[in-house]
Amino acid sequence: MFTSMLLACGPGSGNATYQALSDTEQVKFGKYMILGKTIYKDNCNNCHQANGQGLQGIIPPLAKSDFLKNNQQRIPQLLRFGTKDTITVNGRTYPPKMPAHNISNLELAEVITYINNSWGNEYGFVSVKKVDELLKK
Repeated sequence: MFTSMLLACGPGSGNATYQALSDTEQVKFGKYMILGKTIYKDNCNNCHQANGQGLQGIIPPLAKSDFLKNNQQRIPQLLRFGTKDTITVNGRTYPPKMPAHNISNLELAEVITYINNSWGNEYGFVSVKKVDELLKK
């Protein structure tokens, strides 16, 4: 009971994604947000910064990123395999510097859910099942 109450007041609990989920999914969402934040700090924070703003002209922002919003199907592959392609985020082109990350599919789902629902983003909950499907494509 206490855990459910804690998660209901936790990160992301006020956004539309969270509100649309069933009670069971809300608990999972809360756990993904908490664990995803730790994964983000360990793997993404140095480049994309704690506030998701990136490094102007060098590392793209994740906060309110049109690329993130419009490319949800590609995000697991980008995180798993990195990229050697330039990308355009919010009208600005960034060089290809995204390294591959050797983390599990569950960790990918957790960090994507965290990124999708932090810094003003409301891009949805991503389950490990969805990550599994997208990595098979």
